[in-house]
Amino acid sequence: MSGGGAPGPEPMPDPELRAAEYALGTLDAQERAALERDATRDPETAGRIRAWERRLAPLMGAVPPVAPPPRVRAALLRALPDGAAGAGDQLRHLRRRLRRWQVAAAGSGLLAAGLALFVAIGPSRSPAGGRYLAVVQGGGAVPALIVRVDTRTGLAQVRPVGADAPAGRSLELWYVGAEGPKPLGLVGGAPSQVRLPQGTAPDGVIAVSVEPPGGSPSGQPTGPVIYTGKLIAE
Repeated sequence: MSGGGAPGPEPMPDPELRAAEYALGTLDAQERAALERDATRDPETAGRIRAWERRLAPLMGAVPPVAPPPRVRAALLRALPDGAAGAGDQLRHLRRRLRRWQVAAAGSGLLAAGLALFVAIGPSRSPAGGRYLAVVQGGGAVPALIVRVDTRTGLAQVRPVGADAPAGRSLELWYVGAEGPKPLGLVGGAPSQVRLPQGTAPDGVIAVSVEPPGGSPSGQPTGPVIYTGKLIAE
């Protein structure tokens, strides 16, 4: 994402958000592997992942069991070494992966709703308040963006997930409050940090519009708004 001022330092990943995304299955293969390596060395990382898996267990239970096709089951059994001591561990791992697949197959919006719900009811690490999260989506199977706002520091962490710009166009991020839309910058492909406008309030909305290359020429949305998300207190 780019804005009008000089770029700030690359934001550090939020450990709680990374653990939540791991439990939901939104990290890519490289990110998952890196977090799993961290978990083997760091008990706090492993504990965060276990805590999010426990919080998300009701979401998994809401999805009806789906039996794999016979050919898939047969292929999995053939892949297991006969009589190997680790076969039980592999079966347990496969069962966990099957449950994640069932959650992913539950339908459009389940992933975003689950993340918003469980982040909102999870234990707060900011007793003084001021931290909010928006799952920005447009009806797809996964969120377009996850935006974490801290009104005390005046900064927001933006993590693209499924945002997709039309060919030859840019996506621009906006905070929409009582005074109307205020630009936050362009949506890129990597996590970024942006500065919040003056007057950011918790009852606002985060929105994404389609704009000409480089963003809106007027400081106001000129194209269709394709993604929105309401701020939820953490």
